[in-house]
Amino acid sequence: MLMWDKPEVVEGLTVYRDHEDRTLYYVLPSVPGFRIDDNGLPVFKFIKYRFPIDRPDGKKGGGFLIADVEFSVPEDKLAKVKEALQERLDEQARNLGQQTPASPVKFGQLSFLRGTASITVLDDGGSLVEKVINPAAPSLYGKMITPFTAELSAEGATLLEQALQGKGAIVQVAYDLWMPVRLPPVKARIWFKAEKFMEFHQEIDVEENFWSEDDYREKISEKFSQREAGGVQIDPGGVVDQKVIGAVRDWALRNWEDRLAKMVLGDIPPVDRDASKWYTEHDFENISRDVISSRVSSFDIKYEEGSIMEWNPSPRGSLPNITTLTGRDGQPFKWEDFSLTVDLDDPFFRQLRVTTRANADFDKLPLNSVEVKIEYKQGAEHSIKEFDLRSPDDLGKFASFIANDSYKYKYSYQVNYKGEAQAYQSPEIESDEENLTINVGDIGILLVDVAPGDLNFNQVSEAQVTLQYEDRDNGVDLIEDVFKLDKDHSEHRFSRVIFKPRKNPYRYRVNYFMKENGKEFKSDWQSGVADKLFINDPFSASRTVSVRGFGDFAARIDSIFVDLVYRDEENNYGQSQSVALSQAVNFFDWTFPVITETGGQVTYSANIRFKDGTFEEVPTTVSDRNTIMLGDVALTQSIQLVPDLINFDLVKLVKVTLHYADEANGIDETKDFLFKKGAQEAKWEFTYKDKSKQVYEWRASYFMVDGSVKNIEPGNTSEKTIVLPETPA
Repeated sequence: MLMWDKPEVVEGLTVYRDHEDRTLYYVLPSVPGFRIDDNGLPVFKFIKYRFPIDRPDGKKGGGFLIADVEFSVPEDKLAKVKEALQERLDEQARNLGQQTPASPVKFGQLSFLRGTASITVLDDGGSLVEKVINPAAPSLYGKMITPFTAELSAEGATLLEQALQGKGAIVQVAYDLWMPVRLPPVKARIWFKAEKFMEFHQEIDVEENFWSEDDYREKISEKFSQREAGGVQIDPGGVVDQKVIGAVRDWALRNWEDRLAKMVLGDIPPVDRDASKWYTEHDFENISRDVISSRVSSFDIKYEEGSIMEWNPSPRGSLPNITTLTGRDGQPFKWEDFSLTVDLDDPFFRQLRVTTRANADFDKLPLNSVEVKIEYKQGAEHSIKEFDLRSPDDLGKFASFIANDSYKYKYSYQVNYKGEAQAYQSPEIESDEENLTINVGDIGILLVDVAPGDLNFNQVSEAQVTLQYEDRDNGVDLIEDVFKLDKDHSEHRFSRVIFKPRKNPYRYRVNYFMKENGKEFKSDWQSGVADKLFINDPFSASRTVSVRGFGDFAARIDSIFVDLVYRDEENNYGQSQSVALSQAVNFFDWTFPVITETGGQVTYSANIRFKDGTFEEVPTTVSDRNTIMLGDVALTQSIQLVPDLINFDLVKLVKVTLHYADEANGIDETKDFLFKKGAQEAKWEFTYKDKSKQVYEWRASYFMVDGSVKNIEPGNTSEKTIVLPETPA
């Protein structure tokens, strides 16, 4: 039996000697690993799969990690250990003067009484690894093989696929293996004693009276007690290795707990206190009872050196990624040889599922039933099913396997009306929708529920609504309904059986009768397709007119005064607004309520005041757009005066006069410039309106140092730069 308290490490493995045979050794594997089959390949498979995208629970897919784990020593390592141990025995024999080589080294078979194995992969039971399945108990013989399967979520499969490749380890294995071993020179004692004690005393004293009631007195005392004591005692003797002492203590404590769990010390039953029969049946007048009961359960066990105990070496570790392992050819294993990606959307199992319903109020409409027929015909698949829908809650469920990768099916429906002999039969329609809804507009009934929107009956006495529908292309003549909405009749249902699906929008217009002044406002014709029509306030529509000023507000234009007028002659309705544009605010948006967005007319007039005090009038004008541009376009011309050629040794001062005039447009501008020694270039800007008239006049006077004056006579030019000469010619 192995001497577990004296381990040795040989070639990286833990080795134990036998307590009797010095040539017998036991080798314990250091860490678990993937099982290698007879072909030299790891028993390992990674599967990643995905579901069809129309899965009801929304799950995308997942994965499985399937592998075998073994707890064994590779043959090549075992040979190295044997060689090292044999050299040690031979050395010992030589030192003792004995014959060499010594007796050959033998390896004993480890014997296990019981064992468990647990696998940890990422977050077992979490969002990545849904569960790990393994038999919990490994094989207790041979390589102690433990198979396991990890079921992964879609995210877990993606993560683990990457984590299992390359260097490192991600799967952890823990073994708990209990084997019988000899107790080292350590003494252990486990003991326990439980006692229960009960003491009962009862006295009854009866005194009979002839002339009065008898006297009866009873006294009872009862006492219960319980004691428990126990423990585990370890005498290490000469052993100082705390790991050994701790292992013995743990084993002794488990034995103590196991025996304690099997001990059953029942409660002492209570004594029957009813002693009246002694008095009534036997006529005892003085009774005294004493009952004493006790129960004891105990054990006291001592273990000494050589006793058999259980020991768990608790081997555990992480499994190396298979891409770090090598095969018999010395080449590393390839991930793709052990992994598989599967698309579960197998065409053979694909199905067409259609849910059909009628979106109609059967109680309030003249509707009896809707008979829906669905047919799927592709390749060898041919399925037909009919559904009779009589309420909006009725559902028809159609299912068929598909062929030719086609989800297209055909359907038709017949609508049966209350009180009508005629029914509507739809044409055959092709679709691939999973939810097939037959709407009100499809069943040959024209339905519009009319209700007030933001209509204020405190201002509007009534709204007269005219609603029309026609579809002459499909044989539906004009249908018209005229009704009114007021405070007492705020809702109206327009319902007609037309025996055709509703293809066209309906149209409506509203006449509003106002409370305050009796005025009548009439809206434009409007169209609608919704089953619910809301009638809004006559002024719920609005129109926005934008006024924008342009021109030189900094130097030329002072302000623009604008008058705006909106007039709806048909409804005798109008709005007006005045605004002034300036450099500070040169734009304005006028938003006003209208009865119809397309009716009415906007006119405007304006006065433009310039900074020189003059005015320009804009007459009343009809605006054909929503943006009105007002202002004055002023073109400017820049003239550059260059004095660089003037000889200021001879010239003291130069005066230049520039003049521009356009009588037709009311422009007349003049400016003088003076140049003396050290003068810089000067610039003159004048305003013009006629692009064909950009000619200006210029002249110059040179005041000479000798007191004389020389002039350059006036001349016309359109040059953008005037270079002044040294002196006049």
